[in-house]
Amino acid sequence: MLLDMLMLFNVENSDLYQSGEGLLRWIQGFGVLVAAAGFIVGAYFLMAGGARGRMSCIGWFLGAAIGLMILLGAYDIVDALTDNAQFSN
Repeated sequence: MLLDMLMLFNVENSDLYQSGEGLLRWIQGFGVLVAAAGFIVGAYFLMAGGARGRMSCIGWFLGAAIGLMILLGAYDIVDALTDNAQFSN
């Protein structure tokens, strides 16, 4: 019975999988907007921050770039984990 439940979640054509994939795509689109806002705030600190502006903008730029890479690579990360995960009887 447990194996049947695991196989249910493993099927890529199930409604649960497709709705999760659609939700991930929607979150990725929203994440691009948030990363763009992070780059804008970093650029503001760089231009108007004075002597400390360059130090404070680095965190905004790195945070937006790393967050965007993780968010856009989430589908590939999940795909790699499901390829490597094996369940035994």
